[in-house]
Amino acid sequence: MALIVGTHVNRCQSRRDWSGLPDGITASILSRLGDIESLTAAEMVCKTWREICKDPMLWRTIDFKSNHTPYMFGPPLRFDIVKMCRRAIHRISGSFVYVNVDYICNDKLLKHITNSSAGFIRHLSLFNCGTITDETLCEAASRLPLLEELNISMCKFDSKSLQVVGRCCPLLKSFKFNNRTAKHRWYNDHFDDEDAVAISGTMHGLLLLEIQRNELSCNGLEKILDSCPQVQILDLRKCQNLQKMSTDLEIRCVERIKKLWLPSDPHSVAAAGLNLVGKPCY
Repeated sequence: MALIVGTHVNRCQSRRDWSGLPDGITASILSRLGDIESLTAAEMVCKTWREICKDPMLWRTIDFKSNHTPYMFGPPLRFDIVKMCRRAIHRISGSFVYVNVDYICNDKLLKHITNSSAGFIRHLSLFNCGTITDETLCEAASRLPLLEELNISMCKFDSKSLQVVGRCCPLLKSFKFNNRTAKHRWYNDHFDDEDAVAISGTMHGLLLLEIQRNELSCNGLEKILDSCPQVQILDLRKCQNLQKMSTDLEIRCVERIKKLWLPSDPHSVAAAGLNLVGKPCY
């Protein structure tokens, strides 16, 4: 019995009082949580944590991609993600720089994000947000002069919208516009260089470009290489019209591009996680 009591006492003595941590350390720990966990769990622990969770510095990022968990998509759907995103934006007061709203963003939410920001957004990811219209994307781009990274993969935007994005976002360094399927998949040898012309004509400072399943031709690729001399990472997988590129063009790509995926390269090698703009730390 003495042994049991002694063990119990030792365990009680070894328990840590987390409430005694300095606020700065607690904030650093809480910043590692996902947005949903911060809004629904952490701030419910105690008054101190709730006040720290309201600190705008903790919300310089809006990142719901990292929350693809049962909290978000598991049955039953427990939270209104769009509403929670609006709550997070309200706390930041326009100072956020990193926005990731894959799958959930629509016209209304994108307008709310850009209207609420102070123009400091450097990273914006809208992966698989197919309901966003070209008009809304162009309007959003006009409010993002400092944007450096944009992911609009699996979205349906025309080349004119890409031109607007390139003109409105002169600091753009990373552009991801991967398609789920080709636009004219039932036609063999169908070339469409409109996207390539838009990119080469307006996005001269690109370091990273992903255009999987695009219908650009070898001429379109050459335009991009000529007009975007700083590109270091290039993903051309499943671009069927480039399967027959000349040896000279392939050598040019291989010698110049540091990280290159050619049309025939397998998808088992992931490039989706490559980002140039890191998430701000608390």
